[in-house]
Amino acid sequence: MVMAESPFSHRAAEESLPLREAFAVLFFVSVGMLLDPEVLLKDTAVLLATVLIIVVGKSAAAYGIVRLFRRGHHTSLRIAASLSQIGEFSFILAGLGMSLGLLSARGQALILAGSIVSILFNPMMFALAERFSRRAQAAA
Repeated sequence: MVMAESPFSHRAAEESLPLREAFAVLFFVSVGMLLDPEVLLKDTAVLLATVLIIVVGKSAAAYGIVRLFRRGHHTSLRIAASLSQIGEFSFILAGLGMSLGLLSARGQALILAGSIVSILFNPMMFALAERFSRRAQAAA
């Protein structure tokens, strides 16, 4: 907040960009190393169900909540698409669930694989949201 009001805010953002990208690389490398390929091969049906719950469930919930705030269809679709994946916080929660004995190793592996697949689907969700938005505008 303080930096945003400073005349140096743009310079600080530009200079921190390489650091942000380095951390993004570390994040995706570490997530890739945690991925159990066996989940992709042996638990394909359960993984697809997990991904559907993540992508469709979160998108529908986000769309509904945004519509409750009386925002337009286009805005609701964009927000739903942007929230259709899960990320690093889910890894923390899954790890905590495992350490407390609430989640099995298989469950954690499914959450990790589901999050990776949902992140990969995210650009497609934005394309679908734009297509649905254009159709709704054309029909109106």
